[in-house]
Amino acid sequence: MTTMPTWAVYLISFGTPLSAFIGTVLGQVLTRQAARELDQRAKHAEAMRMLRWAAEQATSDDERAARVGAELLGTMADSDLLEADDQIFVDAALAAVVEEPVDLYYDSGGTVEILELVATGALDD
Repeated sequence: MTTMPTWAVYLISFGTPLSAFIGTVLGQVLTRQAARELDQRAKHAEAMRMLRWAAEQATSDDERAARVGAELLGTMADSDLLEADDQIFVDAALAAVVEEPVDLYYDSGGTVEILELVATGALDD
């Protein structure tokens, strides 16, 4: 009959459950991290869909829809839904629906003059 050394018995007795526990904890950590990343991606995608909808509404001919869209754009600019890189999209959409849009005029010399266009008052009716 062959006998095992005492250290091998202890290694097998304690090592096997300990390695299983460490593997389980590591698996849970990785799964939670993946779930957080997936949730963040889903929130970002939903925020971009909301931004697209708000921009469409803000440029609508319907006065109520335009007000709702512009208000939602302003709210999104102040919220934490969008990342810092996405803020330029909100700014661009808001700039497109402001009451007094600014237009750039390029003359033949390559200089830029800023022309302010007077609002037509279409939303004031």
